[in-house]
Amino acid sequence: MQILEKNRGEVEVRASKMSDFLKMEYLENCARTFRDIEILRYCYSELSKLYEKNIMYPEAIKYIEKFQEVCISQREKIQAYIREIELLIKGGFYERVNFAYNKIFETASPKEIAEIETKIINMYKSEAEKFEKSNKNALALRVYERLARAVKDSEKPEIKNKILILYKKLGKVRESIELERELQR
Repeated sequence: MQILEKNRGEVEVRASKMSDFLKMEYLENCARTFRDIEILRYCYSELSKLYEKNIMYPEAIKYIEKFQEVCISQREKIQAYIREIELLIKGGFYERVNFAYNKIFETASPKEIAEIETKIINMYKSEAEKFEKSNKNALALRVYERLARAVKDSEKPEIKNKILILYKKLGKVRESIELERELQR
């Protein structure tokens, strides 16, 4: 695909006339061709959104990470980190969430970090509820087990009760007995 555009406006206009997959190819070519920060920011941001829309989370994560590299303001960078965490959770890459979360410490204030922690917990909860509604109990259990380590002590009994129910649904007798004993203490 030939790229004749010279600025971000022209790239946006041409991309707006394309289907999702054609737009992905075009924006990837633009990102390889141009070195202008504004065009790169647009391309990486749009690519991340397009891949997420088409449930291609590894690619969406790759482009949000590239977007982070060309972010100008701290606020924008923090938003990109939060977006990366959201994509990691949606994609099921829970083990990478802590690594992405640690990047936030370098740029965010303590107040912002507390707000971000709450957002992350809510992302996990909504993901777990989505799995529960669609009867994907093993996936819901995986999310709730992660969530049990992240929530405050006041919320742990509620999460552990949900884990207990999922253990019983999945036939994990030994684990459910151990958790029942723990909850009774």
